Amino acid sequence: MNRNKSRVAALATPLAALALLAALVVPNLATAESTVAIPGESVTTIEIKIEGKKMGFFGPSTVHEGEDLRIVNDTKPSKVGPHTFSLVTKGSLPKTAKARKSCFTPGHICLSIAEWQHFNPKTEKVGLQLAEAGPEGWSTMGSVSKEGDSWFSGEKPGGEIDQKVTAKAGTTLYYMCAIHPWMQGSVKVLPCVVY
Repeated sequence: MNRNKSRVAALATPLAALALLAALVVPNLATAESTVAIPGESVTTIEIKIEGKKMGFFGPSTVHEGEDLRIVNDTKPSKVGPHTFSLVTKGSLPKTAKARKSCFTPGHICLSIAEWQHFNPKTEKVGLQLAEAGPEGWSTMGSVSKEGDSWFSGEKPGGEIDQKVTAKAGTTLYYMCAIHPWMQGSVKVLPCVVY
């Protein structure tokens, strides 16, 4: 009999510990916060500004899918002109001084971006401040034969735009300014943040 009692006692101890663990964990699971970040809750910012003698895009090299990507113009358009933040394919970026000089001519990316924005060369006015080429948000890179997403900062200081990154994780978004084609950059899209 003593042997049976010790077997029962040996089984009872782990079962009691398991029951205690379940009593502690199960109520907390019901009230636990979600482990997936809510898209749009986080904002990544790329600034258009002048640092020292260099005017360009300044910001992080990564952004998470579903995050808002904010583009802020911190320059004075009356001194340097307006800007575009235009998503383009890597091969469309003008890489040489000669390519940048001819960028605003037929068959080149700067003129294509102007066309996406409905630029009127006679009035020098832009018809679309935001040109959306694909799904809503920052997702579509353009070329001379395909429209891309593009934002025109306008003629007033302090222009900015927030849009969700809808490009898929693993994509690298390449961007440039059609007005100042040496201003170029890229941002790698990472998977949605998990807490």
